[in-house]
Amino acid sequence: MIAISPALTQTIDATAEEALGIPTVELMRRAGLAVAQEAAKHAVGSGVLILAGCGNNGGDGYAAACALIRSGYRVAVIDVTGRGQRSPAGQHFLREYRRLDAERVRRATEAIDRDLIKGRLSREDRNARALALKNPETLEEARGFRHACLVDAILGTGALLPVSEALLPAAALIRESTAYKLAVDLPLGVDADGGTVDPCATPVDETVVLGFPKHGLYSYPACTYVGRLTVNDIGLNTPSLRALVRLPEGLTATEDIPAMLPHRPQNGHKGSFGHLLLLCGSPRYRGAALMAAEAALRMGAGLVTLASDDSVTAAAVSRLPELITERFVGGEPSPELLARKSAILVGPGCEPEGLLPLLKTLLTTEGAPTVLDAGALTALAAEGEGGLALLRSPARPVVLTPHPAEMARLLGTTVEAVQAERLALARRFTAEHRTVLVLKGARTVIADGEQFTVNLTGGSALAKGGSGDILAGAIASLIASGVAPYEAARLAVCLHGAAGDRLATRISSLGVRPTDLPAEMAALLAEAEA
Repeated sequence: MIAISPALTQTIDATAEEALGIPTVELMRRAGLAVAQEAAKHAVGSGVLILAGCGNNGGDGYAAACALIRSGYRVAVIDVTGRGQRSPAGQHFLREYRRLDAERVRRATEAIDRDLIKGRLSREDRNARALALKNPETLEEARGFRHACLVDAILGTGALLPVSEALLPAAALIRESTAYKLAVDLPLGVDADGGTVDPCATPVDETVVLGFPKHGLYSYPACTYVGRLTVNDIGLNTPSLRALVRLPEGLTATEDIPAMLPHRPQNGHKGSFGHLLLLCGSPRYRGAALMAAEAALRMGAGLVTLASDDSVTAAAVSRLPELITERFVGGEPSPELLARKSAILVGPGCEPEGLLPLLKTLLTTEGAPTVLDAGALTALAAEGEGGLALLRSPARPVVLTPHPAEMARLLGTTVEAVQAERLALARRFTAEHRTVLVLKGARTVIADGEQFTVNLTGGSALAKGGSGDILAGAIASLIASGVAPYEAARLAVCLHGAAGDRLATRISSLGVRPTDLPAEMAALLAEAEA
């Protein structure tokens, strides 16, 4: 699924005008109509209050006001900055709004005067009704305006946090209002780029996304503030525009799985699809190695070797006879163990003590792409800056799969700090460290320093010990079979979440076991291949 950055929005708008001949005023008219259509659903029997900024977002608000007034709704627009409209298109709709509102007042006043002449009203009643026709012009006056829908058209997607003090009264009015709250492109105080949230932000009921979705709106914590997302492409999602502007795949959902499937020739053999090495498990966590191995066998690797303690390999091979087993209990790995492997997974079920020599060997020597999970991440975190230094320029492709607590330990921060800026943090981390990062949790983020995606599948059905071991095994297996690390992570995360979602509908989110996931992930692949 397409999701774009705020910066790309400007490029798209410029391309629409210069190359496709769609003027900005026409785009604003379409945007206003899209907002008006949604607002009208919640404004029956009452008015609509629109809070407008001075940029194009405010212009969209004025355009929406014009469309609503023409449909017979009472609309009041508050200029929250007192600066009018900067752009010519915004100025056009500001003038149109004032003209339409003046016409509304004129017609209503004439009707009141007719009632006065016919004796249906006293002079006092006439003056009171005429006074009530005037729309509020300030935030304080707006508190007395009867409205069933409040539209936040204050800041556009290019706005940066923190929110200026001048806008805090508007934020307070949004917070206090009991009306249906609808935001234009994004709510005040939400960052559409990084998914972070300002303290002044208030959750809204709905956000009308104009053009293309902005990826930050789908990531935590921003996604808890935007309400229902209604996407209206305002006529921009056309082959003509897509031919001129590269639109990134910034979101991943179940419907994207078919397009992500790797080619698998029918005449391939086990050697065609790689050899995966699992350095996983310990006597205490034998099941983690088993789950990683089962996921690996379901996701396409031609050969899978599990190297671990004898008790681990014995337990695993009794259930998964397809496994090759080797003895490995930590320390320096032998060259023979690492030779001719297509991918390596380190960490599920491993005790972190004693893992550092292995990790240093892997990260400082060229070789197969390596996925680091669980115990491997804990071992790196224990080294502090030294652990991070190993990830800044690893000698081989590396994929990290931390949950928020592991990410916090790796960075020497708190889980709350990680969760407050999941998308922004993932992009920043991978820009500084040459890795693919899979930041797990609700709306998992996958990033590699140049591209990133927010995964929309998965829920609380996955919130059980062992779920991460399944995911790590799946990612490593796809890499071993020839899929590039970033794409392997993207596909595995999507399948993992979608499998959890489907299982939850059959046996409830409470009843899903991580060991249920590999077979369901494979079933999703079969459907996608059909």
